[in-house]
Amino acid sequence: MTIAPDPRDRSPPRSVRVSLLSDDALAPRPAEVAILRGMSEAHRNASLIREFHDAQNRFYAGGDQEHVRAMLGEDVAWHVPGRSAIAGDYRGRDEVLRYFVARRDLARATFRIVVRGVLADDERAVIFAGGRVQRDGESSVWETVGVFRIANDKIAECWVLPYDQYLFDEIWSPALGSR
Repeated sequence: MTIAPDPRDRSPPRSVRVSLLSDDALAPRPAEVAILRGMSEAHRNASLIREFHDAQNRFYAGGDQEHVRAMLGEDVAWHVPGRSAIAGDYRGRDEVLRYFVARRDLARATFRIVVRGVLADDERAVIFAGGRVQRDGESSVWETVGVFRIANDKIAECWVLPYDQYLFDEIWSPALGSR
């Protein structure tokens, strides 16, 4: 937001940051543009990631995991940072699916993912997403970035990157189901 200068003031206009998402904060820097060049929200891998999260939401609500399973490569790896009950590195389709089951059970089938945006190219996809679980009638929410490696039209690897690691660990603590 730019403040109109005092007519008596001869100095150049000043900018004031109203929030972390002011116009200048959203302007891409040259390095970011180079990293994102070739990535598109319309790419087939962006569609794969959106469909995957739709299938995950159905699974987390109590549905079966076959649609989720079908989108994972046999040797998929999933990386979740932190010290929570779900933190760790999971390797292989069966182990990753067991991780998803543990997450559903810990959240008592209240876990939902809200996709905010997806960028993708031929080898990668990046998702901006929010998550929500219910505890004692109250919602706990967080935001993450997920970085996916795609191979042979399947998810080959994922790195979950919470915006606030401490909050993420607290939400996914073993006491989640007992609060």
